Amino acid sequence: MVQKSAEKSKLSKTAWVVITLLFLLTVISNADKAIIGFASVPIMDELGLNAEQWGIVGSVFFLLYSLSAVLGGILADKVGTRAVIAGMVIVWSVVQFSTIFVSSFTFLLITRIILGAGEGPSYSLAMTAASKWLPKEKRGIGISFVSIGGPLGVAVSAPILMHLITNYGWRSAFIVTGIIGAIWVVVWLWIVKEKKESEEESIVAKLDVDHSADIGNTKFLSVLLSKNFIIIALCGFATYWSFTIGLNWLPNYLENVRKLSPEILSIVVALPWIFITLSQISFSMISDRLFHKTKSVVKGRVFVLGPVMATGAVCYFIGSMSSSNLLAIALLSLGLTFGCITLVLGPAILMELVPKQHQGKIQGWFMAITSLGGIVGPYVTGYLIENSSSPAAGFEFAFIVCGVVLLVFGGLVWAFVRPKKSEVPVTSQELSETV
Repeated sequence: MVQKSAEKSKLSKTAWVVITLLFLLTVISNADKAIIGFASVPIMDELGLNAEQWGIVGSVFFLLYSLSAVLGGILADKVGTRAVIAGMVIVWSVVQFSTIFVSSFTFLLITRIILGAGEGPSYSLAMTAASKWLPKEKRGIGISFVSIGGPLGVAVSAPILMHLITNYGWRSAFIVTGIIGAIWVVVWLWIVKEKKESEEESIVAKLDVDHSADIGNTKFLSVLLSKNFIIIALCGFATYWSFTIGLNWLPNYLENVRKLSPEILSIVVALPWIFITLSQISFSMISDRLFHKTKSVVKGRVFVLGPVMATGAVCYFIGSMSSSNLLAIALLSLGLTFGCITLVLGPAILMELVPKQHQGKIQGWFMAITSLGGIVGPYVTGYLIENSSSPAAGFEFAFIVCGVVLLVFGGLVWAFVRPKKSEVPVTSQELSETV
């Protein structure tokens, strides 16, 4: 039985290929998002935009992001993740190519709105697709491997994109990422087939439904309005507030306030994304080990998520007020790093608490609420910068506000997210007895 269980926990070669492609998907997606931050100064100069307008540019990306995340999850539950992901990447690539023709503030906003709609379902669908190929015991580290493609994509692409922008103009970066997206979707459609549910997985799904039918488990609305989901989604909101400030405003802050040279900037802008990559691997491994040891989603997942978010808030508070460039860069990078932990642990917690038949939809709704932070955060930051006594004062206040948001919602998840008895997943022992 032990040997059989160990075999089931191993990833097949096909699973490794799929997980690798999903990792590359998040790399491309986040490189696409990051370009706008790296090119902020030349774009603002060319189009004559002020800080508040640039905040709007960052926010409108998420205007349809939430809606498309929900629709993408619903569609994926019906037709499968493979086709929806392919269609999504085709939209990205077309928009990246069209951005090279931008010549006005309005045109720029339109491209950002459409790109956001195309990328809205990306993270939740990647998590859902990955989860189908991952054994339960490997889900935390497996999801983390896909997720780290996000920060790693920004870290790896930063010096390349900055080089392109500096030497060939900001439009060249959009052309390159559009080409890469087009190549990826061809490979995805060629190699990947929709994952079919195994007999054992069908039994687990049936047990999930039967086990929870008496409390209305089949009613999606009750899951959506549950205390646990709302708090986890609010953590996602806080995470995206921090995440989008890092994407849209941090390079601008380092160049205009901290006065870093282009050579140093191209290296420094990659630093927080390297930190995020390392932290997501580390904390997901810690979480997996605790979950395996305790068999508790609270001790293994929740008690990691809450304290890490609180630590990120403290880093923002101290970093924003530091007079030392080195200390400020380090602490703000750590604030952004720890603030992003929900992108790994949030989906992992929801996979444990949400019935199988609702997982695609609930991950879509999770990203929908999460992405609202991407609407609010960049605009609030731009507003504070534009209406403060100086850009430096505006950035300082904006970083403190971001820290408060992380602290409040991190504290809520730490204190109040607890599974009901009906949400405790079917154990492997119960499954083996049933089979």
